Amino acid sequence: MTEDRRPADPDSRARTHLANERTFLAWFRTGLTLIALGVAAAQFLAASTLTGVRLIPLFSTLVILVGLSLVVIGVWRYHRSHINIDEGRFHPAHLSVVVTSVAAVVTGLLALVLVWLMPRG
Repeated sequence: MTEDRRPADPDSRARTHLANERTFLAWFRTGLTLIALGVAAAQFLAASTLTGVRLIPLFSTLVILVGLSLVVIGVWRYHRSHINIDEGRFHPAHLSVVVTSVAAVVTGLLALVLVWLMPRG
């Protein structure tokens, strides 16, 4: 006897795919926001050089790269989840959560350094 993987509720598959799309859009919006924040930081923060390190371009680049990575991870997760939904499987996120959390912590620590080292005036 073959296993029937169809959901009991015919609308549940559609709801699950729509939830997957909303999750992707959250990753996408967050990524675009960080990209915009990186560009704004590069444009509007004083480009001072402290201890020979150009902190503003470094910070801006890191924020933009984190934003880009969130978009890429969101696309990857969306496609993987789409396949898993169609196959009736579920695998909770692990790697994408760890990678984005580490990127956020590194960016946040650099932001703290930047705030404390920016010239006051």
